[in-house]
Amino acid sequence: MDHKEFDSRTHLGFLCDCLSREVKNAVNRGLKDAKGLSAASKYGWLLAYFVRQTEPIFQRDLEQIFHLPKSTLADIIQIFEKEDLIEKVPVDGDGRKKQIVVTTKGRELNLITEAMIMEVEDFMMEDISEEEKEVVAKVLNKMQQNVRKYKSHIMLKKED
Repeated sequence: MDHKEFDSRTHLGFLCDCLSREVKNAVNRGLKDAKGLSAASKYGWLLAYFVRQTEPIFQRDLEQIFHLPKSTLADIIQIFEKEDLIEKVPVDGDGRKKQIVVTTKGRELNLITEAMIMEVEDFMMEDISEEEKEVVAKVLNKMQQNVRKYKSHIMLKKED
C-alpha cells in the first residue's frame, strides 16, 4: 500500500476517536465547577453503573464484568472513596467482604454528569434527523462488532 491510497481513504476509526474526545472535552468543560470532577470526568461510566444496580456490588465482581485489571479497579474505587462518591460497607459483620454503596454526593454528581451528557448530545445531534441517528447507531454497532471479530481473528492467528 502506498501513501496515496492511505491518504485518499476516509478513516472512520480516526473520526470516531476525534468525536469521542470532543464529546468528553465538552462534558468535562461543563462539569468544571462540579465537585468530584476528576472521578466524574474519567470514570463517570462506572459511577453510573453503581447508581443503577439493584443488587449488592462487590469489587471482585466488577473485575469480571468490566475486564479491568485488579489494580486499575482498585485505583478507581480508591479515588471514588477519597472523593466521597462511594463507601465500602462490611456485609454480615464480615470485615473482609465489603459492598460498594453510592453516597448521596455520588448520586448527586451522577445526576449532574448525566444532565451534562444529555446537553452535549442534544447539541451534537442538532439538525440530524431521527432516521440519520438510527443509521449512524446501526453502522457504529456493526463497526464495533467487526472490530471485535478482527480482534478475535488476530488472537487466533497468534495461536497458530
